Amino acid sequence: MKKSLTIFIATFICFGSFAQSVSIAPSRLYYKTSIGEYKTQEVMITNSSTSKQSFTIGFSDFEPTGIQGKSKFMKTGESPNSCSQWLNATPAFFELEPGQTQKVQVLMQVPSTPEANKVKWAAMQVKLTKEKKTNESDDKSAMGMGIMETFQFVVHIFQSPPTVTFKNAEIQNFSEISSSTDSIRILALKVKNSGEAILDCASYMELTNTQNGAEQRQKPIAFTLLPGAEREVKFYLPRSIPKGKYSVLGVVDYGSKDNVQAAEMELTIE
Repeated sequence: MKKSLTIFIATFICFGSFAQSVSIAPSRLYYKTSIGEYKTQEVMITNSSTSKQSFTIGFSDFEPTGIQGKSKFMKTGESPNSCSQWLNATPAFFELEPGQTQKVQVLMQVPSTPEANKVKWAAMQVKLTKEKKTNESDDKSAMGMGIMETFQFVVHIFQSPPTVTFKNAEIQNFSEISSSTDSIRILALKVKNSGEAILDCASYMELTNTQNGAEQRQKPIAFTLLPGAEREVKFYLPRSIPKGKYSVLGVVDYGSKDNVQAAEMELTIE
């Protein structure tokens, strides 16, 4: 009696070593398209594997969730901030031989509606499949078991109408979040985008020894903050910091020298 062929579908996002067999550039697209107009940008997809691959392009919604910079992906039309329905890819399906690269034209068509006059975002999903065979048998009549894995790569897309220019960030909290049992002290700065535009932020921490005036500044941490989103930035105090009392300044720079928010706290290193 012949064994039936069973196929399992598994979905991964840039998972394991297989992710290294495909390269996509850029990983983000920024549009500044006026209402009622359109613009096209390119994404380059390269098959770096040793076998022929099939690719399918689609679009979906996403929303930032929590304060750790993570994204939740959803179906088209589920997010009120989505522009996925304004996007088209050409080609939407193609095959690549090993080493080949495909240019994908991503068209953004912004409708002439009041709702289009705000920042929107979406995700472009690049999907490909790879079949594996397992449970090899000496039974020549057996088909064995196949596993069809669907790998998914994501390009984030952002649309900012030229008329949307108001930028504003608010520091909601700056405090120590580590406990006495932790091996290193951690400070957390929580910031919210309370403006209308996307914020490209750089956050850093400055420490000033209040006894001798010695200053230290940590390397800036870069992140993007969508309108209405919140983010917690963690700073780790170096173990080499001398004992003493410090004035600690948490800074968020989101554009120019005039677009800076800061919060201060006192800290004792014993």
